[in-house]
Amino acid sequence: MSLLMIWFVFILGEKITIQLCSTEEETTELLSRVLSGNRLASEALAKVVHQDVAFGDPALDSINISIPQDILGIWVDPIDSTYQYIKGSADVKANQGIFPCGLQCVTILIGVYDIQTGMPLMGVINQPFVSQDLNTLRWKGECYWGLSYMGTNIYSLQPTTSKNSGKTHPASTSSEGKSPHPFSAVISTSEKETIKAALSRVCEDSIFRAAGAGYKSLCVVQDLVDVYIFSEDTTFKWDTCAPHAILRAMGGGIVDMKGCLERSAGARLSLPELLYHTENTGATGVDRWANKGGLIAYRSRKRLETFLSHLLQNLASLESQT
Repeated sequence: MSLLMIWFVFILGEKITIQLCSTEEETTELLSRVLSGNRLASEALAKVVHQDVAFGDPALDSINISIPQDILGIWVDPIDSTYQYIKGSADVKANQGIFPCGLQCVTILIGVYDIQTGMPLMGVINQPFVSQDLNTLRWKGECYWGLSYMGTNIYSLQPTTSKNSGKTHPASTSSEGKSPHPFSAVISTSEKETIKAALSRVCEDSIFRAAGAGYKSLCVVQDLVDVYIFSEDTTFKWDTCAPHAILRAMGGGIVDMKGCLERSAGARLSLPELLYHTENTGATGVDRWANKGGLIAYRSRKRLETFLSHLLQNLASLESQT
């Protein structure tokens, strides 16, 4: 809607603020002004946004929790992996359940955080393009949610997509410093060569490339990989708040990668979790809300600690060879 508003400000010289009005008729009239009097389209859109939609989930229905609304902030990404959405590829094949690109990588992210502490409290990931009916060409989606607040940790029941379910993850290592059962990671195609080289030693062949920060985090939520790792500072608070809340509810989280690598080896320090309530000092524009130290999303802290140990060893080994 914001793009439509900007367009009509330019053409008509009129600024129109899009909002949900108190009645369907009022919303129709407002949309009609933006859509050049297209009454049919305006009525269809207004009808959708005024619908009462009921969601039920046995896990959520089983608890009674009250969170003060005045401590809540929200980050929303209405279309994560925008390029994949525009491109619209529907015939991409998955690699061990992970899509490298295509509509399956598109997500809608809604994250709620505590404005006092910056910790994520609630998250929703909507994956609208999961599977397509070849007869009707209609798509079926999935919705994932999690809540982590004051000792209450609960999340939606997951589809059986996990490739790690039922596996054990031994912490012992071989003489080369590799785990006999390698870790698995999902990364961006733009990841640094040094990180990819170290990961190839830690994860061997279990490195997957995928589009969309939200989708890569979802791969961790679904237990398709152990970690999502990204060393650059080109993800933002709206990319990570929702999956972070879900992962916290599951016993995991999303941490600052640089902060993790700078921790003293063997020190039992708290993990540098990403926070969502403060801007980056000295930054301007959207960079004020960038995840400056990179990130690592994980489901198991024990598994993460072992992974970090292997990653640090191999990064140090690679640096000594240069």
